[in-house]
Amino acid sequence: MKRKIFITLILSLFLFNAHSQSKMETMIEERIAILDTVRTKETLVKVANEFERMSLIDKTDWLIPYYTAYSYINIASLSKPSEIEAYCNRAENYIALAEKLNPDASEIYALYAYLYGIKVNIDPMVLGAELGKKSADYVNLALKANPENPRPYLIRAFGIYYTPKAFGGGEERAIPVLKEALQKFSDFKPVNSIAPHWGENTAQELLNSCLNK
Repeated sequence: MKRKIFITLILSLFLFNAHSQSKMETMIEERIAILDTVRTKETLVKVANEFERMSLIDKTDWLIPYYTAYSYINIASLSKPSEIEAYCNRAENYIALAEKLNPDASEIYALYAYLYGIKVNIDPMVLGAELGKKSADYVNLALKANPENPRPYLIRAFGIYYTPKAFGGGEERAIPVLKEALQKFSDFKPVNSIAPHWGENTAQELLNSCLNK
């Protein structure tokens, strides 16, 4: 009898944990869907706050701090220069947290690269050289970890696009990198529905903009 009770308790605990995990994955998936389609600062702040609350519940899934950081980077990209640093600092803290949870190194490095590329906008004249190089270094690390990851190619294209022509950048130089990024996106298959997959639409939009100028 005791053995049956013990087995029942173990089974119940297993089912409870499985249900909780499934519910958390659904919550992540729903918020990723918002990140994939919405680009208003108000909505991104709401999503970032929701991911932060989720990180207090589940401290083992690296994707929760990853998407928290990704949300804050996107918020920073829509903010005025005086607000960018605070959002980027919050993003950096969450990337570091995700990095500690044994994540996909390439995706983490790519997110660092994206972060420092956006942080340049605090003061491009002062920070451009330093943070631009830091972003490029992380792009290289991301590609070394996984050459098939399309996001580092997109972030490299960002860097080229926003670099003045006099310094080797501009739309024309960004075009081949954007085309390479889109080919990588075409070949890329996320491991599941909540794995990082962002960037393809942005790459296509930026390429269209370059070709139409």
